[in-house]
Amino acid sequence: NIGLATLKTAFGVLGHSPALLAEGINSTSDVAYYVVASIFVRMANKPADDEHPYGHQQLESIAAVVVGSFIVTTAVAVFWDAIDKIWDILDGGAVAQGASSITLWIALLTVVIKIFLTIYIRKLGKETRNPVVDAMAYDHRNDLFSASAASLGIFLGQRGLPWVDPLAGAIVALLILR
Repeated sequence: NIGLATLKTAFGVLGHSPALLAEGINSTSDVAYYVVASIFVRMANKPADDEHPYGHQQLESIAAVVVGSFIVTTAVAVFWDAIDKIWDILDGGAVAQGASSITLWIALLTVVIKIFLTIYIRKLGKETRNPVVDAMAYDHRNDLFSASAASLGIFLGQRGLPWVDPLAGAIVALLILR
């Protein structure tokens, strides 16, 4: 996810693709909340002590609030930016040139990687019966849907429908929010 986040964010900006940029932000948020969740779960598993006689399990709830807040904020910001770009294009305030061809290839590469990760992590989840691994498989499946939407948006944007690329970015934002 770190590699995908870097690649998609950089080429989303450089390649003028709001959909790929939204995908990059989605991958960046994935990395951030995996890190936050990992830290808080480790802290929540600490045994009870004198200051916390009932243990530290409530830290998992705090982690859920932190991660949830980050996701909602990210989704709203990406959605607002995408809608603003659509408005500018349709209003004539912005000249849309379509995304560069490399952005489509990166989006399609993401689809392929997410297909592999969905299958692999789902299999691993069944073997380990670990709900965290199952949640990761579900997240990879959602990322597959959003990468597919971004790919379609970029493709249609390059074919003369420039408003579809930021629309795909808005769809990705809604998938993030979901």
